[in-house]
Amino acid sequence: MGLFDKFKSSPTAPKGYAPVKVEFTEEEARAIGHALRRYSEIFNADAPEGTEAIVTHKMHDAMKANGLVEYVEDLMLQLQDVPEADYPEIIDKAIRAQMKAYAMHNLPVYLYQIAGMFELLGNDAKAREFFALFLQAQNGFSADDVDMIFLKQSGFDMDQVVLKAQQKLAR
Repeated sequence: MGLFDKFKSSPTAPKGYAPVKVEFTEEEARAIGHALRRYSEIFNADAPEGTEAIVTHKMHDAMKANGLVEYVEDLMLQLQDVPEADYPEIIDKAIRAQMKAYAMHNLPVYLYQIAGMFELLGNDAKAREFFALFLQAQNGFSADDVDMIFLKQSGFDMDQVVLKAQQKLAR
């Protein structure tokens, strides 16, 4: 069984769904594997012996994206313990991982987080670009049940996030 095969995907994909092929670094793959194992343990905790959880393609991608988001959070926590000279390398890793998360599960809030990382780097032009992309994506976004699970888990107040992005672009 491969690292990403802890769950069986449902045999049919929803209409309009297109899987995205994304290459992962070893660190990203470990973070995704950790997240999938955790979800597998949760989903299978009360399952009858010999059964496996079956999730939709979108849920599987969302769980993998969540593993990347957790990896990004860990990278950002590392900033507390390293010299400022190391910030660019760590933040660059975080941005790349967050972009992969968005490619797999297109929650607009991921773009907002990327904008914040560009702000930390002092790249105001890129930060503004991603705040604008976030607002554009959020404007046309309609969350389904899978999206709602991960939005609730993120803890973001989306009305406040939109307001902050608008304020940053208004400057």
